[in-house]
Amino acid sequence: MKSETVESADSSSSPAIVGPLGPVGRVTAASYSGASTAAVAFPDPARRPYPDPRPAGSAVSASSALHAVLEDSEEGTLMDTLGMEVVTRDPDRTEVRMPVERARQVVGILHGGATAALIETAASVAARAAAPEGVIPVGAELTVSHLRSVSRGWVTATASPLHRGRRTVVYQVAVTDEDERTIAVGTLRSLFT
Repeated sequence: MKSETVESADSSSSPAIVGPLGPVGRVTAASYSGASTAAVAFPDPARRPYPDPRPAGSAVSASSALHAVLEDSEEGTLMDTLGMEVVTRDPDRTEVRMPVERARQVVGILHGGATAALIETAASVAARAAAPEGVIPVGAELTVSHLRSVSRGWVTATASPLHRGRRTVVYQVAVTDEDERTIAVGTLRSLFT
């Protein structure tokens, strides 16, 4: 990145502070500690340092391509790390299961954070299935209540909609063990972006 210095009418030789929209001030003795005299610059706002989350093309093809990519890109994610498997992917009822063995805390029971991750994952998968064309849901608020511990087998999170609006969706999730006992419940509110 090119460092910029702005000259002014006064004879000050202190470097300018350059923001994304141009000069925003000068380094003065009161604001400068003396570590360097190089100008400070911000990234060019027209250049994005990260990829656009929406592929190029029409809204319909972009959305379809993006949903396919999201569904196929679970390798290397937290889902992969915890061994989660999508059993049912539907906006009205989504099921995701996870082995307890890969997500225990030190005392041998299912880690509460892993349970929360399972709840958010099930609700997120459902929200993606419910999302209008051309948008992606992002989690905004997660609540979890842990009801009982489990130390073996698999747990299954079942997400069902509480609210599906134009800009937000709220899913309620129940997590059960292999004996169909409810071990946790939660909700996830997602925003469509």
